[in-house]
Amino acid sequence: MKRVKWGIIGCGGIARKRTIPGMLMAENCEIVAVQDVNLKIAEEVKLEAKAKYAFSSFEELLKIGEIDAVYIASPLFCHKEQVIASAKAKKHVLCEKPLGLNSDEIKEMMVACEENNVKFGTAFMARFHRYHVKAKEVVESGILGELVSLKAQFSFEYPELNVWRQDIKLAGGGGFMDVGTHAIDILRFMSGLEAREVVAITGNQFYNYSVEDTSHLLAKMNNGAVMYVSSSYSTNAEPNRFEITGKNGSVYGYDTLSQTGFDAKAYIKMVGEEEKPLTFEGDHVNMYTAETSAFADAIINDTEVPVGAKEGLAAQLLIEGAYKSETVKL
Repeated sequence: MKRVKWGIIGCGGIARKRTIPGMLMAENCEIVAVQDVNLKIAEEVKLEAKAKYAFSSFEELLKIGEIDAVYIASPLFCHKEQVIASAKAKKHVLCEKPLGLNSDEIKEMMVACEENNVKFGTAFMARFHRYHVKAKEVVESGILGELVSLKAQFSFEYPELNVWRQDIKLAGGGGFMDVGTHAIDILRFMSGLEAREVVAITGNQFYNYSVEDTSHLLAKMNNGAVMYVSSSYSTNAEPNRFEITGKNGSVYGYDTLSQTGFDAKAYIKMVGEEEKPLTFEGDHVNMYTAETSAFADAIINDTEVPVGAKEGLAAQLLIEGAYKSETVKL
């Protein structure tokens, strides 16, 4: 089997804990080089990934000719420079969400990738969760009827730690930008609907960092349905969950947006009937293995990537609209 040779830019958090282990299980992927500004961490991950090279500079990694694609998991404020440099180095790019600090940055990155004829994907791994895939199939079957509401919640406690995610200049925003982008994307993915109007309430109820710690969004979709998204840094008590409701029934799930998702549960309930577990054939798959394998397949077969940059841009435009919306003070 042909294998795509990868370079990893940014070895912290999600890359080391989730994406790299998932990629190592993908038969069509091979990790050649890793990079982190902390060379000690890069050297450790090099051993874990059985890679050839470890660098502290992403520019050095991009000089490796055998690398076909890069996975970018660096802090958000680094994405624009690294994506554009990777495109100019003729490397296909899978970039963590959110893609950029704002939609203008994302558009610049998309242009650079297009001009250099490289593929550009958004790392929305939740699209590969089996319950999300099955829920999308249920919606597309039409049995729920006309959709009337879409809901998702994804929040966690994030005390003041003086880290980049809590700095508006480096993170672009708080819960909406960080975990809200997953909630927004998965509702778009499962429903097939697009937002046409948006309003939000955001603020800082508990913490004084420069991004919001509390965020709630309402959007009117193109069929008239309403989407509600709660995503904040204010509590661990709010469960992560999704719900899509139509005239005839609902499909909903719990813990499907977590980084592993293996403890998730999902159900379908039609009007007048008992709740039933949502089922699918086969076993749960590792979302990160499925994500990187699908991106590699697109490179090998020269087909469209499964989750393109346009999906990241769509989520960002909705988030920007939410931030710009105004409420009436009573």
